[in-house]
Amino acid sequence: MQTPHHPTLVHAIGWFDGRYGYNVHTRGVFDALSRRLPVVATPIHMKSGPVAEDKAAVASHFADRPVATIALMYGSLMGVLDGAVGAKIAYTVWESTRLPDDWFVPLAAADRIWTATAWGKRVFAANGFDPDRIDVVPEGVDPTLFHPDVVPTGAFAAKPFKFLAIGRWERRKGMAELVQAFDREFGDRDDVILVLAGLYAGRQDLDLGNELRALRLRRPDRLKIVPPVDTHRTFAGIYTACDAFVAPARAEGWGLPVIEAMACGLPTIVTGYSGPTEFIGEHAWRIDHRLVPVDEPFFERADGDLGLWAEPDWAHLRSLMREVFEHRGRARERGRAGSEHVRRNFSWDRAAAVAQERLQTLFDHG
Repeated sequence: MQTPHHPTLVHAIGWFDGRYGYNVHTRGVFDALSRRLPVVATPIHMKSGPVAEDKAAVASHFADRPVATIALMYGSLMGVLDGAVGAKIAYTVWESTRLPDDWFVPLAAADRIWTATAWGKRVFAANGFDPDRIDVVPEGVDPTLFHPDVVPTGAFAAKPFKFLAIGRWERRKGMAELVQAFDREFGDRDDVILVLAGLYAGRQDLDLGNELRALRLRRPDRLKIVPPVDTHRTFAGIYTACDAFVAPARAEGWGLPVIEAMACGLPTIVTGYSGPTEFIGEHAWRIDHRLVPVDEPFFERADGDLGLWAEPDWAHLRSLMREVFEHRGRARERGRAGSEHVRRNFSWDRAAAVAQERLQTLFDHG
């Protein structure tokens, strides 16, 4: 049993630096957790960092208290927990219903697996991990940074109506299909554009011009491409400069841009599957879908079974975009309600509270 004089020390290992999903997740949850428990942070760059040195320091200086070593990264890299002090917790998310081959051995060696959603827990359990060893510890959003009153960026005029999508240009995110659906739905009389951001994340090989030309768009001038941003907080003003958010992904481990857009009050259209179902409630417009085999090999399995993901109903997406565009007042009200919902129930502080509860239970019953 813990005492107030010996709170759990958390040794946090992860990708603290950067502006992508795991980076924001790592900073958000451990910064908030550090306001509740002592945290020693080991920053990882790619696959390297002072892991061994920090493990030794924790073992040397904190032998008088319970320690939990939490690695927040890909499941394949959870070998960083080997030799760690105290309870070993692998904190990760995944998108397909099948896990990569190189995740199984590292995850099996952890004392606990944390993942961000109930859907994710079901995926890990379906892949053979004991559900009693899996805890749901959500991700979150910073309500002081992402909220409806953020001053919009000056990069866009007040008109026309702006749909926003943020995501890497890849099949899983459904960005090409979104562009086609938008182009087919809105005609010359519709004063509307589609703003695209985050397309180049991890895609140094991307030739966006060729990709867009291959789509044979009727109105390519209605696309506005946001270049890569310097800091994550820049997105806040991009959200509030737009009128609605669209995320037709085939699968998400969580859906960070979705929750940030909702926090900023944007009416949000999202595939009704996987990670985002943890937090969207009835406040988002859910795109109908059917489950189909993953047809893009973005991970490796020797048996060739990449699992399932969602195939959005693209006609339904078009109708939802039309609905939000035509009924703006009603959409704004629903967006405001969504903002209150996620900022109240899914802040990083709330995520840290859940993490603290999970640690308390672990050490009380360990």
